[in-house]
Amino acid sequence: MKVGHLIRAERIRQEMKQLVLAKGICTPSYLSKIERNLIFPSEDIVTLLFNRLGIDSSKLQKNNQQTEIDFEKMLEATYKEAVTNRDQSFTKQKLEYLEQHSPLFENRTLHYTYLLIVLRFRIISGGNLDEIKKGIKDLEELSKEFNLRQTYLYKVNKAIYNYSTENRNKSIEYFEDVLLLVDEILLEAWEKAELNYMIGLVYTADSRIFASIEYTRRALEYFRENFLMKRVLECYILIGITHKKSEQFQDAYDSYLKAMQICDEFNLHQEKGIVYHNLGSLSSIMGNNEEAISYYKQSMEYKTYEKNPIISILCLVIEYSKMNNKALVKVWCDEGISLFLKLKDKSLTSYYHHFNIFESLHSERGLSESITEEAIEYFKEVQDYRYVHKYYLALAEWYFSNRKYKLSSICYQEANKYENIFRKIKKWEDL
Repeated sequence: MKVGHLIRAERIRQEMKQLVLAKGICTPSYLSKIERNLIFPSEDIVTLLFNRLGIDSSKLQKNNQQTEIDFEKMLEATYKEAVTNRDQSFTKQKLEYLEQHSPLFENRTLHYTYLLIVLRFRIISGGNLDEIKKGIKDLEELSKEFNLRQTYLYKVNKAIYNYSTENRNKSIEYFEDVLLLVDEILLEAWEKAELNYMIGLVYTADSRIFASIEYTRRALEYFRENFLMKRVLECYILIGITHKKSEQFQDAYDSYLKAMQICDEFNLHQEKGIVYHNLGSLSSIMGNNEEAISYYKQSMEYKTYEKNPIISILCLVIEYSKMNNKALVKVWCDEGISLFLKLKDKSLTSYYHHFNIFESLHSERGLSESITEEAIEYFKEVQDYRYVHKYYLALAEWYFSNRKYKLSSICYQEANKYENIFRKIKKWEDL
């Protein structure tokens, strides 16, 4: 039987050494050949290996080509629907089904595609980040056997994972690796549109304005032609954000109004939360603090814990901090920390640090050095140098106001260094 890929994948997942798995069944060298499908072992050996790994042998489909074809069609159709519609509850249901009912195939390519799509579903549905990280690591050992499409799927998974853990630089690196593969594989139009949208998203986060708009408009064209109005709405919001970053405020406002119009025309009322949030962000950058606060509060009326309002809460904290309203900064920081602890989502760790810093800054004792230094170390680790710069600057000003001039000077130097890294400036002459 050709089952080496199944044995190897499960052994790697369980972090079991070949020596441990082979003990009392066969030699490690024989197991190595089995795992590489160089030899086909007897049913007795397969049964013993499966039993040790806890693999359900009843799920094995032996030379059933029609079952393979049917399963592959179902897998690809499910993948398309989950990715294009971005419905988290649908993705969770399909993930549960695939994990519970997936047959095991002697077709190695089909099995690897299954593992990659299941991993993508875990990322989409907000699965445990530690488990996702381990899944990526496990697949790394199998990746030498991937075909081009599987390599594409794997790198996209790594790019999305790094974006979700706020490691923007790594995310961009993997997406740009993906772009090098696109011409070599035949992606369907929906998959190209999704890739364009994701690249637009990470480029916006990295302030690559013109590239972001280009990729987002490509995605928008497909979503509009195929009447995927929720995705059209997302594209208008993303284009609005890029316009805001380039200080084209009227263009940003117009994009958000188009998004709001889609909410009304296509009964997408729950999506109004993200539109109001971005209107708040636009008002904030234009200096209209009270208007920004009003929009953020409207945004929160449409957000449930599934679409958590933690970013709007942080924005309220920032607005009240600008107004030096210490009491309301504390109220909303406490609300944000409480929500973070309730959600237990590691991808939101940055918010925990933001809330702690703002709450300490506006407390009677003032900015906590230990809290700020802990946050700085976290943002260094995830390579989000914008916030490394921001909080070194906050610490420098705090030290200066307390006449700790030497410490203030050191922090100002660090702030300048990380600002240059963030802005990708290598020499002062380039300023």
